[in-house]
Amino acid sequence: MFRKLFAFLLRFFIRLLVLGIVLLGVFIGLVYIGGFGPIADKKQLTEIKQQQASIVYSADHKAIGKYFLTNRTNVSFNKLPKHLINALIATEDTRFYQHKGIDKIAMLRVVVKTIILGNNSAGGGSTLSQQLAKNLYKRKDFAFLSMPVNKTKEAILANRLETIYSKNEILALYLNTVPFGENVYGIESAAHRYFSVPVNQLTLEQSAVLIGMLKANTYYNPRKNPENALQRRNVVLHQMLRSDLLSEIQYEKASRKNLSLNYTNLNSKNPNGYFLNQVKNRASKILVDFAKSNGQAWDIETDGLIIETTLVSELQNTALASRKRQLISLQKSMDHYWSITKSKREIQTLLKSEWERSPRYKELKKSRINNSKLFSKAKEKKKMLVFDWEKQEQQYSSLDSINHYLKMLHAAVYGVSTKTGAVQIYVAGNNYDYLPYDLIHSERQSASTFKPVVFTAALENGQKPCEWISNQQIVYKEYNNWKPENYDHSNGGYYSMLGTLTKSLNIPTVATYFKTGHTKIEKTANALGLTKILKNTPATALGSTSYSLQQMVHAYIPFATRKYGVKPYYITSIKTPKGKIIYRHKTTRIKTHISKNTLETMQYLLKNVVDEGTGISLKTKYKARGSWAGKTGTSQNYSDSWFIGFNSDIIIGSWVGCKYPSISLPSKIGGGSVAALPIVGSIVQKEYTTLSINKRLSAGFSKFSQSILKDCNCEFYRDENTVEKIFDIFNPKDKAKNKDNFINRLLNLF
Repeated sequence: MFRKLFAFLLRFFIRLLVLGIVLLGVFIGLVYIGGFGPIADKKQLTEIKQQQASIVYSADHKAIGKYFLTNRTNVSFNKLPKHLINALIATEDTRFYQHKGIDKIAMLRVVVKTIILGNNSAGGGSTLSQQLAKNLYKRKDFAFLSMPVNKTKEAILANRLETIYSKNEILALYLNTVPFGENVYGIESAAHRYFSVPVNQLTLEQSAVLIGMLKANTYYNPRKNPENALQRRNVVLHQMLRSDLLSEIQYEKASRKNLSLNYTNLNSKNPNGYFLNQVKNRASKILVDFAKSNGQAWDIETDGLIIETTLVSELQNTALASRKRQLISLQKSMDHYWSITKSKREIQTLLKSEWERSPRYKELKKSRINNSKLFSKAKEKKKMLVFDWEKQEQQYSSLDSINHYLKMLHAAVYGVSTKTGAVQIYVAGNNYDYLPYDLIHSERQSASTFKPVVFTAALENGQKPCEWISNQQIVYKEYNNWKPENYDHSNGGYYSMLGTLTKSLNIPTVATYFKTGHTKIEKTANALGLTKILKNTPATALGSTSYSLQQMVHAYIPFATRKYGVKPYYITSIKTPKGKIIYRHKTTRIKTHISKNTLETMQYLLKNVVDEGTGISLKTKYKARGSWAGKTGTSQNYSDSWFIGFNSDIIIGSWVGCKYPSISLPSKIGGGSVAALPIVGSIVQKEYTTLSINKRLSAGFSKFSQSILKDCNCEFYRDENTVEKIFDIFNPKDKAKNKDNFINRLLNLF
């Protein structure tokens, strides 16, 4: 009886086993032929193309930003350090070089330990090839069959991959696809994110940290969970030791080291956001004229382009720090000034206007709340994020937030190579994430930075640089009794053109405007790139016309070169992921149609502004080396503060002001020499060590023509008493009769 029962059970289990094998075969066959969806064939696997981020590099070869749909940068196997490969194999697939895509020993271990014995420590049994297949072709939902279907698909794909690619190519493909948390994919992007180095510079410990993240990239994230990451790193190192891929001494040394990060997130709070926005827009326009070999258009977010730019990261970082330090210092005075002036009618009107334009107001208005309740809602405080140099989270009402941004001081800094037009510094606002409006292209009253245009026109019109100009205050009745005043409230006497620009005087500048003529000044402004129809009023001479910082900086470049202007450019080259050049920039120089003598003279006059005039602190306080020239600018109501400084190689302009021109700065901080110049001063003051910036910034001007030097060898100023004494010497009689003629001769003496 027992024998019959045993034979029956044996036959039953054999039939069951055969049936199971048949069903398994049918199941695998169905998966193989696409019964649960198509599987990539060998041709498709040969043509694997993953989306890659385009990387933006500075002129000094530093990665400063990315554009992507998927944050990934592919690298070839020869860029992967040996210890990184060893860490991966020891941790994820110890028999990687022995199997053909499926590790039967590992699968048996999983079946016995996990399925039969219920031990979850046995691992998943997937090889690196199978994991690669999973990363390339995401798993799909097939209800209760999801796991067996997906696992079978991955096994088939793994086998196919092994017949197409070498083991080393599979390792590279795998490390280029795996996620490392924070929307980062691939080992190259991970190395830059967590350690700020390319993958080929990863240390043993850093490699172990990144490989450790593959188990659970959030739980073992070294920034968010450093203790977990450190523990996991040492597990990886121990696995390398067990696999004889690390010596005992190496293990002991590496496992005792602290977790050391150098975290860089180019996608969040990137200080170069304004510049990257410009580069993306310009690169997209450039690529319209180029196509791939297959005729398709390039995609800046998926094709992994290499975009090399003009930005000099060391200069840029100094400019960012200089801007921040200066604005924090000035804001204290502005806050105090605001507490006094915010009750003025025009400020309250502006505040009301801002509130009524706000999304919060429009949202409440739709709910038909009456005006009194609307205003009370505007005063309700809550936690909100606002841009502030020290603390972003504030307990603010809507009105508090509006006040905060109205009184906030903003700055822009723009630096360009005078020889090529390469944009080397680009700080277009306080924070791109909160305040994306680009202040380098924003137009504000040019103030005294426009005065060199007036005197360039005067020189072109035949006026000499040392010709005397009256500083006597005049009321211009035909212009609504307009009465220009000097910044220092001086009045009377005579100034040369040299003295007028050095001291940035308004009265002689307006006199020069009338003598030169509006048409000539407008023509000169256009020749310098300031292409606008100027309002026919003497206030134009004092910079009442609005221009952007970029426009004003480029208008000064002919003074630096004494020959030509240059068009600004941001992108040096665009390359394929393999380094093949798609586009390379060619420098464009612009003829100014202004005489060389005039430009040489203007360079000398502006050099004197820095040597002895309103820009003197660039030399005295900030110790600018070599020859520098420049001009400060301050609008009449202190709403716009400017400084533009240059030598033969670089020109740097800065602007400081509030959001609206109607908001003025207190007079003690509103001048160009106080608000804007220190930003440029701190940039040129720094000792640059990693690049040859010192040489460039300290480069002097070439020798000026002897005739210009001779012409400019004159005094700044002669008062009326001096003129009287000279008149007495040459014309002791008939003063009243001959005085006007004599002064006219004196004014034309040079």
